[in-house]
Amino acid sequence: MTKALNPQRRLVGGRAVVNRDWIREFTGASVGSAARWYKVRDEQPKEHRHPEKERIDGTDFYDEQQFRNFYTWFQQDKASKVLKADPELHKLNPKDVVSINKAAALLNFSGASVIRKYQQANPGYFPDSVGEVEGPTGRMIQAFRVGDLQDFDRKRTGDKLGKAGRRPGPQDDAAVGRPSALEEALAAELSPYTREELSATQLAEQYAAEAIERDGYHPGLAAELSVQYGGPQRSWEYVVRNTLEHLPTPAAAPSRSEADRRADIALAALRERGDVRGLAASLAREHGGSPDVWSRAVNAARRLADPTT
Repeated sequence: MTKALNPQRRLVGGRAVVNRDWIREFTGASVGSAARWYKVRDEQPKEHRHPEKERIDGTDFYDEQQFRNFYTWFQQDKASKVLKADPELHKLNPKDVVSINKAAALLNFSGASVIRKYQQANPGYFPDSVGEVEGPTGRMIQAFRVGDLQDFDRKRTGDKLGKAGRRPGPQDDAAVGRPSALEEALAAELSPYTREELSATQLAEQYAAEAIERDGYHPGLAAELSVQYGGPQRSWEYVVRNTLEHLPTPAAAPSRSEADRRADIALAALRERGDVRGLAASLAREHGGSPDVWSRAVNAARRLADPTT
């Protein structure tokens, strides 16, 4: 059960001080965000720095006016880092309709995958598509009304609504202010994307999607991405699995059963790794599901590899 906030405000020598719960209630920040603001205070401009803590009756308090000054600066700094759209966007007719690729270009996103991540992680944050148009490969892709994109651009403030599953408001963080191994590995890569409000997981999924679209999926992909970008292979296995689940299926492609899909993956693994012991368990870790299910997939793959067996 989530612990209720206990905001406190006191006067110390005519000066108001507030506790961490007051800060969270005032800003809507999570435990991790509020803790991180204090943790990285030395990286903030001195004139706008988060106030130092003061211990009163066993509780940490912070100068209220200094915090308000910090938070005003923080909001302004965050808004100033929002990626600027291409000026062409606001010159177009609001009634025009453009493809998802064009929409991404007009918003100066790195690609259409940024929009797809918004749609998957935060329904309602990005404008709804208004239909489909033919893409460069002949496949039908999403289309958006220019006026909706213009409104979206005007309303962007830099709030982290693009982070998967996160909304403003008090939340519990398992690791207070502590970046994940994937975040640490992608810190340099994330730097230019923070203006697009991407999380480390979203950026990792973007890289995985680009690799799959470029070279196709193969069982060793997670290991290759781990070597290329850093971070634990297990984290990349999760990223690759999630990316495969959400990649759009071409309209002309016939529907295939999950068993067929697993057999294809197992077959690719057999060809790459050989018929090694524990292959089913390894595929279960990489792609989810039980080892028994993947054992059947491996057996089916063996039959595909050698029909005489």
